[in-house]
Amino acid sequence: MVVAVALSACSNEEETFSFDENGVPVAVGQQRISEEQFSAMIDGAGWVETNTHEIYANGDFDKRDYWDGMEGVVGTSRFSFDGDKISEHIFIQQLPKMGCNVKSLRYDASTNTVYADGQMALRVISVNNGWMQAIKIGGVAYKQRTQSKSLYFYVTLRRMSPEEKSDMETFK
Repeated sequence: MVVAVALSACSNEEETFSFDENGVPVAVGQQRISEEQFSAMIDGAGWVETNTHEIYANGDFDKRDYWDGMEGVVGTSRFSFDGDKISEHIFIQQLPKMGCNVKSLRYDASTNTVYADGQMALRVISVNNGWMQAIKIGGVAYKQRTQSKSLYFYVTLRRMSPEEKSDMETFK
């Protein structure tokens, strides 16, 4: 059974989501990105999450940003990709910076999936003009709103300027 939903992204394109056999969301219209293209577009860049939408089991998603109305717990991510390493920098609204996790990076071009230490970090849908659309694992679902026990987000990320990336990496 394929579950689908239309989504308007920053690029004004609509995405249709279904779920694979493991319950992970898949964007039917995702760009095919080879390893070479991935390296050229992503390697050395920093990306900041600008929109986050929870994906539900029926393929629908919350139209509001996941973090809207949550004070003190806005956990937006910033990623940097450098060679065979992925860094996720976590910022919480009331604290300057919660932490940085640096892990080994592997990209699977057959599914556009970025793995951090062997675990799915992002499933890239598209990368265009400094914007990335992706599916991100958000943790364990506390309600049975997903087809798996995991919570997944549809995220929009903006490519950082070199100065922004440098500031993020040196922030203490």
